[in-house]
Amino acid sequence: MASKNIEVLKNLIQEKFKNDAVVLLQKNDIYVKSKNREDTKKEVEKLLGSSKVDFTSVFKRSKSGSIDVLTVPDFKTDIIFKPIIAKGQGGIAFESEIEKDLNNYFAGADMTDIKHPDVINELQKKLDLTQSNAYSATREGYKNQKREVVFTGTRLDISKSDGKTLTDVTIQKNGKDLHFLSLKMSQTYYVLNAALEKYFLNKNTQVDINEFFGFEGLKMVGFGEGYACQTQTPNYATVAKNLADVLEQAIGTNVVFVHKKRTGDVLVKDIGGSNQVTVNNLSESSYSYPELGKRKGGSIKVSANINGAKYKVDFQFRGTTATDTGAKYLRVLLERL
Repeated sequence: MASKNIEVLKNLIQEKFKNDAVVLLQKNDIYVKSKNREDTKKEVEKLLGSSKVDFTSVFKRSKSGSIDVLTVPDFKTDIIFKPIIAKGQGGIAFESEIEKDLNNYFAGADMTDIKHPDVINELQKKLDLTQSNAYSATREGYKNQKREVVFTGTRLDISKSDGKTLTDVTIQKNGKDLHFLSLKMSQTYYVLNAALEKYFLNKNTQVDINEFFGFEGLKMVGFGEGYACQTQTPNYATVAKNLADVLEQAIGTNVVFVHKKRTGDVLVKDIGGSNQVTVNNLSESSYSYPELGKRKGGSIKVSANINGAKYKVDFQFRGTTATDTGAKYLRVLLERL
């Protein structure tokens, strides 16, 4: 191809997929949106190869998400693959894909016929799965089983944190439940969404819960006058243990944790009756507080070691809509490093 005009490359890709993909040019990048990003990426690679266009498949933190981009130096562009899905549906799609992949694998399919071979390979190795009709997989994440969270004054108790509640896909053998899989696919993901506002507003509990999390109570006024209270100077060593305990419970027990960060980067951890968690680098600078006109929520940002892997952890205290102003929910966001 003689021309190095990025529009020519964009139109070539659009012609290839016609109505099966949306191809957009944004600044100097080409975005290809489709229902199946990985298959689309393979087809674009074939197209570039047949058109004698040099390219490299690379991971770029700011662009890749869970799939590499194609860097095309002659056109000074990156081809970025995005899904055509409604916001928030990516996890559900992943559940369905893993259910299908597992059942195809159990039925004897080759890895070339599997959508997520990296995940299935890791599951096969860690769980000693074999291709046999004795096994089957069933998606159960749609049940959206609720967890109960209670602050006792000294501890945040998270009930229903076992595999049967947390499962997205359950593997059976001879009709009996064998493994409960908790699935995550993205660079970052949430492990807990807990309603805690009543404890921060109730005068009988607000001092205790602020000290439990290490907040300086007077600075909580940014959420509203009712949130402010006088607290002791935080004991960060004790608070770190509290946060580690919250993480241990949030992750759950007797569950197989599966995280696909991107293609080829998959963590599978078969968790038994406990998690090994330590929280590090907790200090005053770990905290942010709500400020009028600047920030509606508060957070605690720390590093942690969870079952042998390193993470960034963000304990977020906020609402879930643009109009929310209080510390209605605690949401715990993880990023595996």
